[in-house]
Order: sequence, then C-alpha cells, then structure tokens
Amino acid sequence: MTIKKRLHQLVDELSEAEAADTLEYAAARHAREEREDRPGDIIDEWGNLSAMARASTAETMRRLDEEEREAFGETLADAWTRESSQ
Repeated sequence: MTIKKRLHQLVDELSEAEAADTLEYAAARHAREEREDRPGDIIDEWGNLSAMARASTAETMRRLDEEEREAFGETLADAWTRESSQ
C-alpha cells in the first residue's frame, strides 16, 4: 500500500473532531515552518523579512509593495536585491 493510500485510509477512519484537530495541527505546523529562517533569507532589524513574506497573505504583500512603491519608487526588496547584485 502506498503512503498516500494509507494516509487516505487513516483520514477516513478519523472522527470529525479528530480530523479538525489534525487539520489545525498541520496548519499551525506549516505556519510555524514558514516563519523559520532559511539560507538566503533577508534579515534586518525588523526581523526575518523573507519569513514574514512567506507567512503573510499575497494580498497583504501586494498592498505593502504598493505603499513602498508610492513612498520610495521601488519596494525595499527590489532595493536590497539591486544593492546586493552590485
């Protein structure tokens, strides 16, 4: 039996409450992993900006990018990328 088939079988055997708890645990673990430092992350005095971006919604990041472009003409990530490639 493949791992996926076994997982499906186990999920089918869960009660609704057990399934809800399992989903909550998996979502919390995923969110925690998204906030962990990874090689190449941009980290400054505000913290790990790359991890914050991974953990944030796309809409939030889009709005922040718009505000930065209005205020500075480019996003801070664009500026850091440009500066680090020079």
